Amino acid sequence: MVIENSENQKFNTAVLDGIQIMCRVFWGPDIESCRNMIKGDFFKPFEIIFIKSDKNSANPLDNMNSMIKTFDSFQSLFEHLNECYVRLFINNDEGIASPLYESCYEFENAPMMGEAALKMKKRFASKGLSMENRIHEPPDHLAVELEYLFFLLQDGCVGPDDNSAALFAAKTMLPWVMVFNQRLKIATEDCRFYFFASEILVWLLRLISNKEALD
Repeated sequence: MVIENSENQKFNTAVLDGIQIMCRVFWGPDIESCRNMIKGDFFKPFEIIFIKSDKNSANPLDNMNSMIKTFDSFQSLFEHLNECYVRLFINNDEGIASPLYESCYEFENAPMMGEAALKMKKRFASKGLSMENRIHEPPDHLAVELEYLFFLLQDGCVGPDDNSAALFAAKTMLPWVMVFNQRLKIATEDCRFYFFASEILVWLLRLISNKEALD
């Protein structure tokens, strides 16, 4: 799919904005983001993306917006998302079924800081990027990988390896994020927000994996 001139630029900008939105979502909720969700502004870039691509893919966004509308204030939404985020990704007596780290998906019961983390560290170093401001999280945290994907897209990185945006999205991120998405489907019966967000993310990664969509 090729979109001409200014429309193409608008679409590409929306894709970059979409990646940043997913970063903010998976770093955890914050008051400002929740305020913009209640206003209806937070996920706006995805409306542009869906209009210019497969409209049928908008279902997760529709579900997300419907879920957000059940809250009467950004404060109540924040409190709900914060409780869900902690239970799903940080501290759960029954264990974390859907961790935010690629290493944990390398094999059954894989630990953190596996080969995936080492590869991400090398990718950052190869691009002269610093991890100092993310030292509290391993380099294969979902939001860190999204930040790296944003850099690749913004920088126009191309090539035969996964240092190109399309191949990084397709070969590195999409396989484990799809598993992450399916685990969230099971684990989030009373908090669908992060499942809907992961559905949107899977769709976005598929789009980026198709290089022609961004040419």
